[in-house]
Amino acid sequence: MVTGGKGKAGRRRRPDNPELPAAGLGVHIGFSTTGGWLSRIIRRVTGSPVSHSFVVYHSAVFGKDMVLEASGHGFRIMAWQRFDTENKLVAMYRLKVDDALLHQALGKLSDRLGDAYDTLSLFGYLIRKWFRLKRVPFDSRKKLVCSEAVALFLGWCGMPFEDLGVVTPQILLDFAEARSDVFELVDSGNGFARVAAKSAKRRRRKRRRKRVAEPSPRRLTG
Repeated sequence: MVTGGKGKAGRRRRPDNPELPAAGLGVHIGFSTTGGWLSRIIRRVTGSPVSHSFVVYHSAVFGKDMVLEASGHGFRIMAWQRFDTENKLVAMYRLKVDDALLHQALGKLSDRLGDAYDTLSLFGYLIRKWFRLKRVPFDSRKKLVCSEAVALFLGWCGMPFEDLGVVTPQILLDFAEARSDVFELVDSGNGFARVAAKSAKRRRRKRRRKRVAEPSPRRLTG
């Protein structure tokens, strides 16, 4: 379990788990938010209280948990302890995937370290939403946003997404909630209950729309 100290939000976290190094790679997928301007824009555009997604793994080299994330600073690696003081955790899921596959996926993801943040694609996502386009304009294959990096990683773990450009942190969170066979919830912040309630409401709306779209069976008359 990825844990830390006491973040800016004043929420006391559990002490470090001594069993983590023995639990394979300890790879997790996390979801968070902040009060920053970029976070507020993402929440507004996607209509979600979640604005950020990231990968956490236990590094034998550094001897601690490290975060792989795409942020305004680009795609980078940083210590979980520092990340935790600057972000408000919403949920953390442990990936129940074979270690060999996780090793391979982490290696591929590390090749993207140093890539610039794809700020322009955020505006492209907004244009797509306004004009109901199929693709996101200005989406660069050489740059990354947070959800795109996580979706790439999950694809290399055997869970591909059709169009990476339209994947948002909320879509990833909904996916994690729906796939309990692969994602194990190990930690959640104060905002998780509100996010979970919103996700459940969104799923109910989808089911209702699907039922309305389905043609009613014709009645036989004699």
